[in-house]
Amino acid sequence: MTMANNERKPDGLRAVERTVAVLRALAESPSGASLTELVKATEIPTTTLHRMLGVLRGTALVRETADGRYALAAGTMTLARSYLDGLDLRQEALGVMRPLSARTGETCHLGVLALVHVVYIEKIDSPSRVRMHSRVGQTNPALSTAIGRAVLAYSPVHVLDEVVEAHQRLAAERVDRAGLDALLAGVRADGYARDLQESELGICCVAAPVFDHTGHVVAGLSISAPATRFDADAPGRLGPQVRDAAADLSGQLGWRGAVSRGTADPDAGSDGRTAPPRRRTASAASSASAASSASSASSASSASAASSASASAPTATQHPAAATPHSVPAAAP
Repeated sequence: MTMANNERKPDGLRAVERTVAVLRALAESPSGASLTELVKATEIPTTTLHRMLGVLRGTALVRETADGRYALAAGTMTLARSYLDGLDLRQEALGVMRPLSARTGETCHLGVLALVHVVYIEKIDSPSRVRMHSRVGQTNPALSTAIGRAVLAYSPVHVLDEVVEAHQRLAAERVDRAGLDALLAGVRADGYARDLQESELGICCVAAPVFDHTGHVVAGLSISAPATRFDADAPGRLGPQVRDAAADLSGQLGWRGAVSRGTADPDAGSDGRTAPPRRRTASAASSASAASSASSASSASSASAASSASASAPTATQHPAAATPHSVPAAAP
């Protein structure tokens, strides 16, 4: 990592900047780097760099490997753990949620998975008088909400299995697993999920996953809007904004872009990892839409009924913004 600013600064500040540059260069080379490689990466003179590495070794921030290379040492783990221990998901999220709500003019939620439900743990209200009415602590069915789908798309397979089993038991309705898998594949392709009045009549949402420093999905971030303000272009307009905001929050939690092993993605690579959220390609969108459209019933209606919400999912004729192809497929009786 080359130092970006070569302006003359006080020796103390310059030494700090150089130290940070060395640590960052080593962080990008987990297996270690030679002195020559570090000189090239940081543009620090060899003699100066050698002295710095000696000091860093004395503070347990840098170690020398058996083959004479330099690598980060155990002292950096102490610093990292202290940072992680000081993180508060809700507090970190507010710094992302406030500007997201201000930019979009809509209500922003942070939610976590609680078996078959999603629980809202933080909320920023829309400045508009006409907005979604919700509260922190409120729950909604995971399979029919955008947050639930965003989280489940990147959850371990056994978690998805447990949610489906619990949903079928509580709602007394079978879920078409193939249709659900296709729906979640679409979420992974886009990097965000949709809920077009499938959880609550008159409310549409888009949501994206939030990851921690280990690459595990820990929450979902969403934008919710009345269907009257959610036109056909809204998902493409709001989805990327939510996806980017969730990525920013994930970065604050230590996420570096790799998703944890064991996600529900059947197409995960040989190392068990799924690619980070990204924009869906035209071919992927067409494939996922066709697979989802094959299902004509929605489990969202039953899940909402089990939660004393709406008794049936809205149809496209009832509300123009509703889109049944995105509902959770229910198996034929």
